Amino acid sequence: MKLHQRFLLVFPLACILVFSAGMAMGSDEGTSPASSFTRLFSESAFITGFGSDSIPEGDYQTVLLIWHLGINLDHVFPALKSHRGKLTFFLEPQFNPVVNPTDDYEFGVGVGFQYQYPILEKLSLYALGSVGPHYISVVTDDQANGFVFSDTVGAGLYFQLTDRSAINVGYRFRHLSNADAAEPNFGIDSHFGVIGYSVFFH
Repeated sequence: MKLHQRFLLVFPLACILVFSAGMAMGSDEGTSPASSFTRLFSESAFITGFGSDSIPEGDYQTVLLIWHLGINLDHVFPALKSHRGKLTFFLEPQFNPVVNPTDDYEFGVGVGFQYQYPILEKLSLYALGSVGPHYISVVTDDQANGFVFSDTVGAGLYFQLTDRSAINVGYRFRHLSNADAAEPNFGIDSHFGVIGYSVFFH
């Protein structure tokens, strides 16, 4: 079974798992593991998307599978509590199938900041930036495979479904390269459309 076929089987199960776990943690704060999780994190989201770049071997096409974990920084900077916007520090562990030019993969973690600002009662804008170590398996004349850094910037919208949940849609630009640790190192630059489901805890 090819990688993209396995993805089509695993993706719906991952969505159900993240949705169920998020709702359970958000609704039952008396349970010890859940309450510990929700005291630290303010948002848990599953994000997926599709992006591409051109490399000598063809189009480099990636499916994002990201777990977004946000920590509200108003606990660290109390002055932020009076501000309408929300600044969060986030972690994004991820495993990303590469569906073209061959069945390859990426995995790693992104670490960054996100700023979210409400523009309507149920609609918010956000912007984010992150960096982090990744591993890529693709073999191309543009980029040495193995260890790389992922640099990402993006923006989008949150559509609030309830007080504790939202759908988010957005755009991300991502640069993969290894800081000249190996050659070649021309980098892989990808443009992504993303969509995600978020559960908020406080």
